[in-house]
Amino acid sequence: MVAANEAQASLSIVIPAYRSHTLDAVLDSIEDLRADVLVVDSSPAEPPELDGKAKVCWLPNRTPAGEARNIGARKTRSEFILFLDSDVILTESARAFVLSHLTRPRHDLVCGVYRTDPKVNGLVAALENAVLKYRLLRPRRGRHALVSSSHMLVRRETFERVGGFNPTLKLYEDVEFSARSARLGSTVEVDRDFEAVHLKAFSTWSLLRHYWIKAFCGFIAQRRGSTVFKGVRVGLGYAIGLTWLAGCILPFVLASAIARPGAGFYDWLAVAALASSPVLLWGSVLHGLPLLGRLLSLFMWPIIGWSVASATISAALVWGWNRVFTSTRELVDWIRIGYRTVVRSGMPIQIIHFVTSRCNLRCEHCFYKETLDAPNPGEMSLTTMATTTEEIGPVLWYALAGGEPFLRSDLDEVIDIVQTHCRPKVFSFPTNGWYSDRTFQTTLRALQRMKRGNLIIAFSLDGPEQIHDEIRGEDSYAKVVETMERLRPLKAIYPNLYINVVTTVMPQNAAVAPQFVDQVVKELRPNAISINLFRYHELQHPPLSPDVIEGYEKATEVYKSHVDLGNVEYYGFLGGKAIEIKEFLQKELILRVARDNEFVTPCTAGTLSYVINENGSVAACEILDAGQQLGTIEGTQRSGAALQPSVSSGRSIPVSITPRVGNVSLPVMPRRASTFRELVQSDEAKDLRSWIRDTQCKCTYECAMSTNTFFSWPYAGKLYRGLAKSIFLNSNRSVSPLNPDRRQITSA
Repeated sequence: MVAANEAQASLSIVIPAYRSHTLDAVLDSIEDLRADVLVVDSSPAEPPELDGKAKVCWLPNRTPAGEARNIGARKTRSEFILFLDSDVILTESARAFVLSHLTRPRHDLVCGVYRTDPKVNGLVAALENAVLKYRLLRPRRGRHALVSSSHMLVRRETFERVGGFNPTLKLYEDVEFSARSARLGSTVEVDRDFEAVHLKAFSTWSLLRHYWIKAFCGFIAQRRGSTVFKGVRVGLGYAIGLTWLAGCILPFVLASAIARPGAGFYDWLAVAALASSPVLLWGSVLHGLPLLGRLLSLFMWPIIGWSVASATISAALVWGWNRVFTSTRELVDWIRIGYRTVVRSGMPIQIIHFVTSRCNLRCEHCFYKETLDAPNPGEMSLTTMATTTEEIGPVLWYALAGGEPFLRSDLDEVIDIVQTHCRPKVFSFPTNGWYSDRTFQTTLRALQRMKRGNLIIAFSLDGPEQIHDEIRGEDSYAKVVETMERLRPLKAIYPNLYINVVTTVMPQNAAVAPQFVDQVVKELRPNAISINLFRYHELQHPPLSPDVIEGYEKATEVYKSHVDLGNVEYYGFLGGKAIEIKEFLQKELILRVARDNEFVTPCTAGTLSYVINENGSVAACEILDAGQQLGTIEGTQRSGAALQPSVSSGRSIPVSITPRVGNVSLPVMPRRASTFRELVQSDEAKDLRSWIRDTQCKCTYECAMSTNTFFSWPYAGKLYRGLAKSIFLNSNRSVSPLNPDRRQITSA
């Protein structure tokens, strides 16, 4: 019992419901807990008020239980949350357990078991309760506990730290949540004293259907999130598995005995042994069942085995087909990307997409700080974004940009749209790292949605703490470090997540840039560092200071030494090594342009790469002026209004201005709205591509230089020769002093 003078943590109870006929009984069972109760109901019709027993949050669209729990958790503020299904009644012992746990918490997450009540549970339900209880309470032997969310008590801090339930899963979301919680360091337990009564009435058919659906969805969920579920025991054990196998074999042995004229004693003995195999479970799995329930298992157990087996086989076939389809589509994507690089008809392999112009910071070197306070940011709607990305099709690299991308509340949906339609081989976006929780939550949701590909998040850091804060604002450095550490545990369960640092060498930090790169590698351990050179936002600009160029060069040299030593993890996906080699060839090009104003390679901007601004305007390059934008994508803003390009400030200038490079005027593009394909394949776009080629347009724009290094000669040849050479160097590496798991090149 709990002492009267002991402090008790606050409690909220969240109950997801859909057309529930047992909700009143459930609410009566928790009345003594005196908690804030919220029913999250997604029934078709708005539910009535519950006479003060609970608040109701009505969701007009059918919502999976996991997402309903997330919504309920966001609407409550207690220290602990009890998730309770709308057909589960807490027993007196369960209520006592909850009160005790609120006073002396022992676990971050704890779930309970079912107790069979003969008054409400028939024999079929009793059989299911016995099996589930056995699975939940089996000894773990070093593996994570299998849990059920039917009645689950969670510390709020734990719930928020691990990101809540996976809203993409309609079933198995409780196992995924507990597995992720355990992987992220939470204590997860099942307690036999935390007993509840399940009011669901099972028939033979509904139980078989229940097992089929759970087995099918469980197989798919575990394959999609194999690293999340690593270490989770399924809870079947050899006894259940072998007796189910016996049940699956039984019909074949029986049919053989009947069909064969010479069937004898041993044939029928085999039939009897297989048919009676559930008896082996009577003393363990089914020991709490009455005699009639045990006898029922002789009939039910073989067909349950068949249900689970057929579901597993069906799921494996579906999974295998999806893998074949995905692999084939990826191959076709590579062929299409290759075709675009050869034919160069204007369709891109690289997109830089500004998804918002909003930002919480005002950095000194930002090109767009004058436009960040616009009352209407004019951001592209998800519908238009889906249409546009579907039209763009597969690309090599897609970069989201801003502003601060995480200010878009729908960023995870944006990422999903790009992944679905463009399937980028490299997918990245920068962030100032200010919003730790929002960044974690959005990144987690994006990773949970992703069925393929990778996600690279680049944190902007422009020097040691004092310099960075002078450039970007007070506490901005500490926020970046905090957010990087918040995300880092996700890399262990989502290997397609990469955490990078991007730093811009400018007058304020040029003197310390080399030492800062060394500090970042040793202290923050990013997958990679993108070192950018400060640049102006127009083709005609003053020369850069020699000190800035020298700082950029030395910072690059320091970074390359770390890469050669294996102190930087870099990327594990296909093409990662090519990106690594490209990084330093690209720096050579940029240095030659910055130092000597030298034309080094034909530019692929407007041919293989484009910029899409948040207002839907399309440009060949960030450096060119707004008058040379190709036009605006037909579509809507998030507000529903038509997309309207801005022509007043920031990335845009009045159309009446005709920019010049040397003595050559840039062709001025007409202002029009059209589809993306029509814009990039228009006559005006062809004229702009010719102008870029004929005038030998050059700049230090990092994104354009990336594509140039890959696909413009002679540097492309140098890159691929270096890639081939690196294959042979890998066998000549030794242990790195900073990272023993990595290797370093030995001197010859």
